[in-house]
Formats: sequence, C-alpha cells, structure tokens
Amino acid sequence: MKYKMIVSDLDGTLLNSEHKISQHTIDTIRKVTEKGIKFSIATGRHFKDAEFFFKQVGVGSYLISGNGSLIHDKNGNEIGNTNMSSEITKKLIELKIDDEISRNIYYKDKWYTQKMIPAFREYHVESKFSPLESDLEEFKNKRIEKMFFYCDDSSKIAKLENELLEDEWFKGKVNITTSHPSCLEIMDISTNKREGIIEIMKHENIKASEILAFGDAFNDNEMLSFVGKGIIMGNGDKKLKELLPDCEIIGTNNEDGEAKYLEEMFLK
Repeated sequence: MKYKMIVSDLDGTLLNSEHKISQHTIDTIRKVTEKGIKFSIATGRHFKDAEFFFKQVGVGSYLISGNGSLIHDKNGNEIGNTNMSSEITKKLIELKIDDEISRNIYYKDKWYTQKMIPAFREYHVESKFSPLESDLEEFKNKRIEKMFFYCDDSSKIAKLENELLEDEWFKGKVNITTSHPSCLEIMDISTNKREGIIEIMKHENIKASEILAFGDAFNDNEMLSFVGKGIIMGNGDKKLKELLPDCEIIGTNNEDGEAKYLEEMFLK
C-alpha cells in the first residue's frame, strides 16, 4: 500500500465545531490502523491538552504538539523537543499589544495566560486543560515551547501578525503562523509540524511520500506541502487553500470529512 502513515491536525480537522471527535471518526481510524497503517496527531495544542484526544482515539503512534515543539511516542516518551531562546521569550513578553489580546505561554506541563477569556474554556471543555493566570514576568529568562496571542477580534490579530512579520529583530529567529484567524502562534524558527514529522520518519524508517496528512489552518502549511498527499478540510483557511492549490479539498470537520475520506481510500 502506498501510504504507511496518516497524520492529522486536531482543531478544525479531526475535531468538530464542538471540539469533539465523533465516534464514527474514532471507529474509522481504528479500522484503518488494523490494516497496518499508522496514525499520528500533529497539533498546535499543548501536549497535556492533545494527549486527551490521542488517548481517546487509542491507536495513535505519535503525538506532535505545540506545532512541532514536542514529539512523543505512543507510550508518552518524549522523542524530540525544540524551545525558543530566553532572549526571544523576553522580547515577546515585553511586546506592547492591544489590551483585548491575551498573551499565552506553554512551559513544560503548564499553560499560562495574562488574560483569561471565555474561548479558552470552550475549546478545552473536553480535555479540561485550563491555563493558569500569570503576569508572565517569571518566564522572561526561560526557554519556552510556544507563545500565542488570542483575540476574538481577528483584525487585531492580523495587525499584530503584520507588525511581527515586519519587525527586523524577529526575522530568522521565530516561526510566526496562525492556527485560527483569532490565534497567532510563535515558535522557534526551526519549529513546525513538518519538522515533527521528519523526527517521526527517523524512528519509523518511512518516506515523506508514504505519509497522508490532513489539516485546515495556516500552521498546517509546512506539513501539507511536505508529505506525499496533503488534504485540506472544506472548512479550511482560504489563505491555505490558495497557497496549496495542489492539495485536495474534502468535506468539513462537521461532516466527518476526514473519516469519510479514509473510508473511501482504505476501507472500500
């Protein structure tokens, strides 16, 4: 069989708009893995958060979290990690931002936020992984996994993204991307989902051409353009679809789009 591994994003892809994995999707993934095809998750979420869904599926081989900042095997063993320098952390914490924007940090097994907003509880109701409120001052000299900025007003996130992309200080130091129009994510320049997959490939002795990947947002760009076949959800970011015209577009996350595609490809 051409494909030996499936890699799936979570939000907007494997998860529906209620931030749940349907039982149909879980059953389909389990049937596909029975045919010897491995399944992995690649997400921007914190490891502890994503681990809930990884265990719910129950047959995953690898979990890439923090957009590639951490990689774990099926037993929870860490097989790769990349943190930002403390210099970058300090610069991002001191960055002046709009008062409505929430600044957040992933550090070790915790998520810290300067501003608690309702969306955090909504997105994480299933996993029950919640942030701790902090002024973040204690992290100025720390190497963190990821920082992200969230605001319900996506225009403010777009403005901040442009400011960071135009700032010469950050060029060549950080990877700036979005997992949702309201969420701007910052990692070390070497960190993205593609690099996480490359680490997995070393352990599995498989080629990029043997991997099938699903995603919906701009932070899936590197992954989808790298694997043998990249697939974008029908509900995916318009910018992503325009950037990757060769990727197939399928049903939405609320239609079990990924599960239906896997059924057609592997179970018919």
